[in-house]
Amino acid sequence: MSISRQMFAIAVLAIIVVPASLLATPLFESNETLVVTITAPMKELLKHRHSDQEYDAVLSYTDAAGVEHQIDFILKTRGKSRLDVCGFPPLRLTFDRDDSELDIFEGQHHVKMVNQCDRGYKARDWLLQEYGIYRAYNAITDISFRVRRLEVVFLDTDSKRWKRERPAFLIEPVGEAAKRLQREVIKPTQINDEQYSLIETTHSMLFQYLIANTDFSVKRGPAGEACCHNGKVLSVPGEEGNWVILPYDFDQAGVINTEYALPHDQLPIRSVSTRLYRGLCWQNTSLMQSIALFNENRSDITDALLPTGLAKKNRSRALRFIDDFYEIVNDPKDLDNKILDRCRGPKP
Repeated sequence: MSISRQMFAIAVLAIIVVPASLLATPLFESNETLVVTITAPMKELLKHRHSDQEYDAVLSYTDAAGVEHQIDFILKTRGKSRLDVCGFPPLRLTFDRDDSELDIFEGQHHVKMVNQCDRGYKARDWLLQEYGIYRAYNAITDISFRVRRLEVVFLDTDSKRWKRERPAFLIEPVGEAAKRLQREVIKPTQINDEQYSLIETTHSMLFQYLIANTDFSVKRGPAGEACCHNGKVLSVPGEEGNWVILPYDFDQAGVINTEYALPHDQLPIRSVSTRLYRGLCWQNTSLMQSIALFNENRSDITDALLPTGLAKKNRSRALRFIDDFYEIVNDPKDLDNKILDRCRGPKP
């Protein structure tokens, strides 16, 4: 058999033996933008955003075959900082898993929706760039949240004149991600270094440096909460030393640079657009392997961070920001000064 035929056979075999559990549920299998209409008491929901009130709602869309679908679900606001600063906060959609009309929403129960924070192209770009961050991390590792981009028409059940058309995206539920990755969700109070997968944690910390995000923790959660801040921990049942973290909530990232983003006052930076490496020194031994992976996937990472629809000005800024990262990690002096020497904790 020729080499080319051998390679083809190996590729086909690799496709065949992929476990079904590694596949996303129907909603997150596709990267196509899904156009939906959500009808709910939107004016009341937005007015009482800080309450824990749930509202009956209907989601409708037309599938690729031209079939119209209508799904009853429960809608409520969610979030912390964005609940205060955004005119249109994030939402949580709760579906009945036994509903026979779910179609591509089959398998979903609680799903997080990220919305355009306010009116105007700036807020639209923030939304598109945060979506792009999730997609960029998908290009680095499967141990990441899948997302699905939406174009949403919001209608109010009590006012025929109230209408909002906004981009949004849905985030894969952590339980679905764990099932896909053949892992389980755990909620430790804090984590020791040796409990983590070395290479996957290095990928995560280097990625946070790429997007200039410091709004996270991989060691512990906020006071009184399980680990970790803006990250979900997954384990292989019965094993330690192979735990991984799925990062989320990137609206504070410097590559986006939202008007409300601020670094923590205990950090030695005054702007989120200033990069600060937050990696742990024990990860230095695997950093070159991680950098090689980022270099290998540079084109896909860059494309994801420059999503379709991004304004020309913000696209140019984001591209410079990405190029600056690659100049740093591929320059031995910058790598030493800005990353290796900036790590936290005892060095190996």
